[in-house]
Amino acid sequence: MVPGFNPGIIVSEPSLPSIAGMPGSERAYHKRSHMLDYAGAVTCGVLAALALQIYLSAAGFDLGALWEGLMAAKGRQLRTTGPWWAIAATAFAVSGATAAALSRLPFPWRRFRPLRWALGAVIVFLLAHVGHSDPAGTESLGPGANVAVRLAALGLAGLTAMLGAYLAVRR
Repeated sequence: MVPGFNPGIIVSEPSLPSIAGMPGSERAYHKRSHMLDYAGAVTCGVLAALALQIYLSAAGFDLGALWEGLMAAKGRQLRTTGPWWAIAATAFAVSGATAAALSRLPFPWRRFRPLRWALGAVIVFLLAHVGHSDPAGTESLGPGANVAVRLAALGLAGLTAMLGAYLAVRR
């Protein structure tokens, strides 16, 4: 080393337990913010509601039919409001379950790796099935109104997903 030259760099040798992976040398994980739990739960709830919306439209349930036959017979009202309630309930339940799992299970989730892979595969196959459904073609509204109705349904899903995540994480 040159006398009088100090670049301010401190070099220390790593200790043996951290190199060898000895017990007790695991990284300490800090407490996560609840906002990450909320964001993940709301995203899962809205995506589940979107998948249900696609499935219901392929099955012949039209979200826009509620606005046409608002004063119709009771059976018609149930058929037109049923998809709206199903979308809201799906977003609420999925976001609540996701928020409960994220907030209560300890981090990291190495123990659940096979379960995560199996659950991910099931979700991918379900989404592939929903995406390849034949559309029923029973849309009674124009394209602009149809987009507005679907965005309103996603807004409803977002609100109920936030409520479900909040109630699941609240202690």
